[in-house]
Amino acid sequence: MKNRLSLVVIVILVALAASCGPRKPPDLPAEEIINRSVERMKSLKGFHFLIDRSGEPAYLDAAEQFAFRRAEGEFVSPDKAIASVRIITPGVVGEIQAVGIGDRYWETNYLTGNWEELPSGMGFNPAVLFDPEVGLQPILQSDLSEITVLDPVEIEELPDKFLYHLRGKIAGENLYTMSYGLMGPDTMDVEIWIDPNSFDVIRVLITQLHPEKTEPTIWQVDFWNFDKVVDIEPPPVAAP
Repeated sequence: MKNRLSLVVIVILVALAASCGPRKPPDLPAEEIINRSVERMKSLKGFHFLIDRSGEPAYLDAAEQFAFRRAEGEFVSPDKAIASVRIITPGVVGEIQAVGIGDRYWETNYLTGNWEELPSGMGFNPAVLFDPEVGLQPILQSDLSEITVLDPVEIEELPDKFLYHLRGKIAGENLYTMSYGLMGPDTMDVEIWIDPNSFDVIRVLITQLHPEKTEPTIWQVDFWNFDKVVDIEPPPVAAP
């Protein structure tokens, strides 16, 4: 009798443990997962982002003196962003601050720290990266190919939660324009992690190969604090 009761208890405990653990998301076609994620991203009021570059350097200037390392900040729909951008120059690692509001863009001078407004198309305007018309959202919707859905996975930052995990190719022409030449223009490998409940894009990983170099350039873009809105205003610029 005791053995039978013990067996029943074990079965109940195993069932409870299984029910409390992370559940795998329902099977969906890759196209539906992507489309629902893009629509979700377009509907967001704001989010926090982190763009991290590793591997082969990507330069912000034609003279290849300023290499992009990472940018972290806030995006507020439809066209505002603020970020801290880490830059590597020969022998020095530094940071600049950047603010983008529509077509206007400001950044702090690398040497003096003073705010300067730059002409459109110059600098690293973080607002353009997530613009609903030309940014990451339409690129994910139109420039992906050979996308397959892999087994759901957990990531270190979100333990006990299975995410959709997709892998494929991403065309580089629009990414090249959007990123001011940092990414692309060739087709690259891409992986995407998506929350199956909200369809928030949690992470995008883009791997850019360089035939003439030994290392690829790897871009990891993470998102969190979805629908968080911060106040972004033009920074104080000293009179000339």
